[in-house]
Amino acid sequence: MRQATRIHCDFLVIGSGLAGLLAALRLEPFGRVILITKKDLGDGATAYAQGGIAAVTHGDDSFDSHIQDTLVAGAGLCEEKAVRLVVTEGPSRVLELIDW
Repeated sequence: MRQATRIHCDFLVIGSGLAGLLAALRLEPFGRVILITKKDLGDGATAYAQGGIAAVTHGDDSFDSHIQDTLVAGAGLCEEKAVRLVVTEGPSRVLELIDW
């Protein structure tokens, strides 16, 4: 039987999609980060989303519209507080990605 290898870190990030990579980058100043993924780094779910990011970036759009669309599409499975946070933080996160 093969013996398990122990690897020590301060933060373990599971997933190499955009969220996982962002978490790893933000945590790095605070300690050792290990990022694991099921295949290659480029195989995260973000790659399959075809780069689609929905965010309010124009005056003709609104947070309320995005929130309602998400809640309807989620068929009662979405936590409204989480949806509201993600939608209202969206524009700032898009600008952050552009800066990177």
